[in-house]
Amino acid sequence: MSKWTVVWEESAEIELGNIWFGAGKSPKVTEVSHQIDKVLKADPHRNGKPLTEGLFVIERPPLRAVFTASDDDRMVRVLSLSIVRM
Repeated sequence: MSKWTVVWEESAEIELGNIWFGAGKSPKVTEVSHQIDKVLKADPHRNGKPLTEGLFVIERPPLRAVFTASDDDRMVRVLSLSIVRM
């Protein structure tokens, strides 16, 4: 089975930058964002959880991403990113 294509919406990229700067340019934020990208490319349905109709969520502390996954074109769109509150 081929991998999925993951696209981060501009708003999610801006949120990632704000979180990264707010965390003092933390390597952990960079590492976790790459992990999210990697597991969504492998299988977004297995690695994410349904949030509402058509939306999924993945949490990898300290990040939480909301995304869509289109089976027709195997495209994942990361719509938003936030900090996981524990």
